[in-house]
Amino acid sequence: MKKLIFAVIIFSGIFAVSCEEDDVCVGEGTPYLTVVFRNNLGTENLRDSLTIESATNIEFNDAVIVLPKTLTDSVKLPLGGLDDSQTFFRIKRGSNPESDILTVNYTTKSEYVSKACGFRITYENLSYTSTFNHFQAIDPSESNVLTDETTTNLYIRLSSN
Repeated sequence: MKKLIFAVIIFSGIFAVSCEEDDVCVGEGTPYLTVVFRNNLGTENLRDSLTIESATNIEFNDAVIVLPKTLTDSVKLPLGGLDDSQTFFRIKRGSNPESDILTVNYTTKSEYVSKACGFRITYENLSYTSTFNHFQAIDPSESNVLTDETTTNLYIRLSSN
């Protein structure tokens, strides 16, 4: 029995010191677009019940639900892959049947992160358009580059109803 315990301790010790720092990927993945919803004056965040779908075409064929009906004032939205240059988001407020379509245009760039993480996608030349059904305005951040999730990329001012 003592030999078994000793073997387990030796094996565990060898296993623990054999891992390299690059064997675990922490952060540094493909960033999400950070969107904050504001009141129509743009002075404070506005919590609302939102449902968000994402698609690579305006017809929303094969749409993916990014956010099921949730009460929130901000979201992180995934953009497309290396072959995409545009992503559409259908944003529905509460039980209102009319949705807004947010269109995000961008160019992609692949960058090497590390042995464990591999490659990630970053986004440049971000631009936004909307249908403005419930949106009063869309206010992009000063930077049109998305390389991490530390800053808000887009503020959307919602109408009061």
